[in-house]
Amino acid sequence: MLNKMTLWDKILISLLIMINIFWLGLTLLLNSNDENKIIEIKVYGDIVKKLELTEYTEDIYSFQFGENIGYIEVKNGAVRMLEMDKDICPEGICSNTGWIKEEYETIVCMPNGIIVNIKADKESNLDDIDVIA
Repeated sequence: MLNKMTLWDKILISLLIMINIFWLGLTLLLNSNDENKIIEIKVYGDIVKKLELTEYTEDIYSFQFGENIGYIEVKNGAVRMLEMDKDICPEGICSNTGWIKEEYETIVCMPNGIIVNIKADKESNLDDIDVIA
């Protein structure tokens, strides 16, 4: 089979292999994000809690909003809002959102003004963050 390939066939195959190796390297480089991730909980725009997010964290954390207490569960590098009483959050959309683990994902509880999101910690200031490892 190699005897039937022309010089241009070999150049094309070599070029495709090099492009694939470059693409794989670029993908690995972009996905090897060594920045720490932070869970940020806001109530009506005010940050009420910040937690460091790791792959090995497993716990339930509480936060205050108004006269109520909300709970988030952190597990395997992801976070979710636990269900609240129907009197506090009638629709339960925030708890139905499920697990989030990427920076572009957000959990929102409109009736209570709660926003839970994940941010990259570019400037790690561990004095301001509850470390959960």
